[in-house]
Amino acid sequence: MPTFLLPVTRRSLNFALLALDEHESVPDWSDTNDLREALGVCDGVILAASGGGDDVINLPSSSTDEWLQCEQNVALLVSKDHRVVKLSWTEGFVGEQSLSTVGRATWNLEEELKLRMGEGGTWAHNLTILRATMGMDAFLRGQLFDLVCGRTLSTSVKRGRIAFVHPLDVAESLSALVTKADIDGRGEKGRGGLCKLTGPESLHAGCTVSPGDAVEEEFAVIRALEAGVQQEVDTTFMETLLGHEPRCFRTFIAENVAAWPRTHPA
Repeated sequence: MPTFLLPVTRRSLNFALLALDEHESVPDWSDTNDLREALGVCDGVILAASGGGDDVINLPSSSTDEWLQCEQNVALLVSKDHRVVKLSWTEGFVGEQSLSTVGRATWNLEEELKLRMGEGGTWAHNLTILRATMGMDAFLRGQLFDLVCGRTLSTSVKRGRIAFVHPLDVAESLSALVTKADIDGRGEKGRGGLCKLTGPESLHAGCTVSPGDAVEEEFAVIRALEAGVQQEVDTTFMETLLGHEPRCFRTFIAENVAAWPRTHPA
């Protein structure tokens, strides 16, 4: 069974709990020496936490810069012999001219990985980038939760549709990708690539959100969602990994009914 490195940083307290013994030291993955030593004994690396805000693939915004720097260090140290799986930032917002600051930083990181691991402009067979749509759990915590409940500016996504994805489907897809020898980035053996993870249905947002202090960037995100940047549903790859259809939004609501946000609590 291949061994994968999943870098965490010391400020990410929840992840630091992975240390089983209270006296066990947690490596500092922002330190290039620690990273180089770990990569030397691992078959691959999973990069799964850069981003901003709280949802299926993101850490709290206060840790964003540290996580991005950590993953950039990995990109500079990883070799062409490593298997690299990058769980990217949210679908539709990663690009050189992205509306989001984190989206632009993530694009630069992915370009560095492609340049370092590929040859002659071709995509390396052992590099897979997964890009998911907005997680259903964005309604339970973080900025979107606060904005829905706070209703501080009332900027709606209107008719825009989003193929919300269940967080467990993303986690299980990632697990299947690194444990099943006959499945790679495109569901075929011997090829890497960029793959999308979406939910099984494209839904109206049907809620009101607010950009808070970061008005311009949040407005841009809202406009993009309204324009349908995350409305496409394509579950073929995920079904290959999971062996079943992705979980629908109704299932997620039923699982979290007690925590579901209400603008007017009873």
